[in-house]
Amino acid sequence: MKDGATGSSRKDAAPARAGPAPRDLPAAGSGRLAVFAMVRASIPVFALIGLAAAPSTDLDVRRIAALLTAQVAMAAATQALVIRRRSAAAAIVWLGIVADLVVITALAASTGGASGPLTFLYTIEAVAAGILLESRVGMRVLGMSMAAIIGLDIAASRGLIVGEAGGLQALMAVAVLWTTAGGAIAFSMFNEREIRRHTAQLQTIRRITLDIEDSLSIPEIMADLCRGVVDEFNFSSAAVLVRSGDALAVAGGHNVTGSSSQTIPLRGPLSEAIGSGRASIVPAARARTESSLSDLFGARGYVAVPLGDEGLLVATRTGRGRRGALIRDREVEALEGLAHHAALALANAALHEHVSAMARTDPLTGLPNHGEFQRALAAELGRLERFATLRGGPHHVSLLLLDIDHFKSFNDTYGHQAGDDVLRGVSDAVRGAVRTFDVPARYGGEELAVVLPETDPESAALVAERVRKAIADWTGGPRQVTVSVGVATAPANGTTPAEMVASADAALYAGKQSGRNQVSIAKPGRAPRAVVQMTDAKSRRTRRAEPRADGESPPAHAQSSRPKRRTPRG
Repeated sequence: MKDGATGSSRKDAAPARAGPAPRDLPAAGSGRLAVFAMVRASIPVFALIGLAAAPSTDLDVRRIAALLTAQVAMAAATQALVIRRRSAAAAIVWLGIVADLVVITALAASTGGASGPLTFLYTIEAVAAGILLESRVGMRVLGMSMAAIIGLDIAASRGLIVGEAGGLQALMAVAVLWTTAGGAIAFSMFNEREIRRHTAQLQTIRRITLDIEDSLSIPEIMADLCRGVVDEFNFSSAAVLVRSGDALAVAGGHNVTGSSSQTIPLRGPLSEAIGSGRASIVPAARARTESSLSDLFGARGYVAVPLGDEGLLVATRTGRGRRGALIRDREVEALEGLAHHAALALANAALHEHVSAMARTDPLTGLPNHGEFQRALAAELGRLERFATLRGGPHHVSLLLLDIDHFKSFNDTYGHQAGDDVLRGVSDAVRGAVRTFDVPARYGGEELAVVLPETDPESAALVAERVRKAIADWTGGPRQVTVSVGVATAPANGTTPAEMVASADAALYAGKQSGRNQVSIAKPGRAPRAVVQMTDAKSRRTRRAEPRADGESPPAHAQSSRPKRRTPRG
């Protein structure tokens, strides 16, 4: 279900956590945090390499060994605590970083201070924190490292530690630290910003995609798409244009200021976007000159994104100054990705509508099938009952049941393909003779049905006669085709679909017995009874002129009565 306030169709399920994640650190147990622990554990190795490469100096070997051992122990201990106490991972990692800086400062103080061979360890720590953890953490470690180097220089100038003092060495060490570590952290910061932007973009596309995939209605999908573009991407208005011949029609929109019923010429940037399959950004100056969308959006620049092969997603933005209405390349990239998902959703919705229509439609005649007829009749009878309860007054629902006369002999004479053509022609004639709100359907075989909402018996008889005459006037077959029509009206002839069909069927059968090509009206009452109301004049004259032998019974089909099953009609 869609959320009415936000338009979002679903809520993202959050994975279970043992505790709150650190705000500016990777998740505990992640690969980057493990690599950072390995770098911290490797600091003694880097220190030994630095000492080996430095000129020989007098060193306190025991003190250096103790510090390196402490470094390895603290790196292992903090990583173990991070894994066991995930809720306190941020504090534990920061404690480890501070401990590392203390050890590095002690090592540097023991090997010459700011001018000693181990100040590069600050760079390793800052770069590792900025790349493997988070750029803000790296910047803080960088600042703390610079402060430590300056502190070492001050301590050397006061004779607290052994080393060169005077500021130049410290300045050089700070410059190297800032250039190396600062450059790496700045690159990491840019990379993180792009990752965040791309992640936010994907989340936005996902939210809109979930919204449009939540429906199989094409108009609703288009409305959700345009609303999502406006709300999530901060555009002023958006519309979906679909190809209609040599022009474009507005199929959906959100915050559209102009008329949405207009036809837009397929030319200029719109034609280029559909033809190339690539998005096109149209500046305001060109939009004013070309003016295809001026009536829809006004004289503003816009971006046109192909939506499959037959449509476009068009969005525009207003703002103060040049930057306010600027459409950026990354936004176009996101809209292209969204359009791809929307095109798939629209294709699925179109396929669903096609399959649904096939399930409701008779494939031969194109009329609603028997199941759809039953649903329509039941719905109208239900409305009739509600109207009688709520509004009072006379309300009626009528039913026409049509049977093609002598259809079996027609098939035997001309073939079943000709019979199919007759069924299609008769269905077209029925469609043309009934009203727009009537429901013609194929009942089965050569029988058709028409549901007539809010139609009394007299009006139903007029519609039935119009249908009968339209079919008799149809000239598409090898010979004239006629139908017999039975008419029943609710509530006089029943209040359920079964009662209505039985009454109309009885009237139809009475018309068949009376000579066919006529309209028969069911008599009032729930029991199936009927009287011939209308008949073709030529048929009446023919029957009156036919001689009948003494004692000969009138021609009739095999005797039948409801509810017994009668023989098939011919």
